[in-house]
Amino acid sequence: MKEKELKEILDKININELKEFILNNVLINEDLQNRFRVEFNNYFPKLTKKDYENRIYRAINNCCDRHGFIDYYNSDNYEHAMFEFTQEAEKLVEKKDYESAFIIATILLDSIPDTPIDDSNGSTSMVADDCIEIIDNILKSTDNDNILKLILDYIIQEVKTANLYNYGVDLKDLLKVYIDKKIYLNEIELLLEQALESSKEKSYFYNRKNYIEYLIKIYEINHNESKILEILNQYSFDMNVCMIYVDKLIESKQTELAIKVLEEGLRNSEYRKDIYAEKLSLIYLKNNMKDEYKNILYDMFYTYSKQNIKIYKKIKELYQKDEWEKEKNIIIKDVKKEKYNHLNDIYIEEKMYDDLYQNIKNNNMNYVITYEKYLLPKYQKEILEIYYNSCIEEAKTVSNRKEYQELAHNINHVIRMDTSQKISKELLKQISENYFKRRPAMKDEFRRAINNLEEYLTS
Repeated sequence: MKEKELKEILDKININELKEFILNNVLINEDLQNRFRVEFNNYFPKLTKKDYENRIYRAINNCCDRHGFIDYYNSDNYEHAMFEFTQEAEKLVEKKDYESAFIIATILLDSIPDTPIDDSNGSTSMVADDCIEIIDNILKSTDNDNILKLILDYIIQEVKTANLYNYGVDLKDLLKVYIDKKIYLNEIELLLEQALESSKEKSYFYNRKNYIEYLIKIYEINHNESKILEILNQYSFDMNVCMIYVDKLIESKQTELAIKVLEEGLRNSEYRKDIYAEKLSLIYLKNNMKDEYKNILYDMFYTYSKQNIKIYKKIKELYQKDEWEKEKNIIIKDVKKEKYNHLNDIYIEEKMYDDLYQNIKNNNMNYVITYEKYLLPKYQKEILEIYYNSCIEEAKTVSNRKEYQELAHNINHVIRMDTSQKISKELLKQISENYFKRRPAMKDEFRRAINNLEEYLTS
């Protein structure tokens, strides 16, 4: 039925009959009753927190099996049931009933640790994201001090206990709304400083960088510039904070101290030394510290970034053309000593394609094809032979349609390369004679993928 037709019918219905119909149906249908109450919430007494808890936990229990567990196959039912509540909360936000919307969101969030669910598909994360978005919308929609304080108290409690955070729920981004509004800054500043202090014994703390960034904004708003460098120095043992600290030091013309901080981090850090080294290299380069820059590049190439081709190119830029030839050979000799090396990247950079071929020739087609464009046409015959042997070996092990399709795709590549078609015909002949009778699905997939397949098999 179209909207216009329905409107015409409604205009004809007696208002008392319509009320009677609504009354009878709303009384017996709880879902309709809830939607009706939300739509006309100004006329209804507000539900209590206990009312919402009863409804939400009853809905969760209805998703459980007889053992009280929501398995993977029923997790979608849980997600759908919780979506009904987040939709209700969103509607309440539109109706400016922020308190009720917040109550629904927090009950849902608080229920997550207690929900017995196989969450492999991320159902609770999706529910949590919806709830956080609802709270965010409330914060951005109202200046009501009671509501703002109510929400802040909830965030503060969660940051202190990190209970929900243990289940992947992170409320920290909501603090940005308060900072942007420049309200409750003292409470947030104290909270973040305490949270950072309690994490001081951890070399890595996921939220440390964000908390520091929030504090910096607060210090800037309050014109406490001296506290910025103080807090950054205090937590500079954290790599992410250290990078912010160094930027601030450079900004304040304290380059020597910035270098000292990075050098200390490079010595003491247990992981990602390449980040410290890269930052140092940029400072050395900008300040024309040629020897230091050269040394750090070599350290990065051999130790911290393990033969990164970008670092190799930077080293190359330090040398004149005639000097580089000798230095290049020394580097290649050193790299060859490593069990796992990146010689191929160097050979490509130096256009040493004969060496590249020698280095990759004993690999299969899927590996060699990456370097094909550098080796053709000089090594076309040899590469076709590699591809032929690789496809023959692959044909021995493929066992399902997806693998047949991948093999056919590789053979198509051989066909395009093989101008004489000699290798292609021999390849398809061998596969046809050995496998097509026993694997009809293989022939079926080849026929789909390879144009004029029969011509290759009969010629």
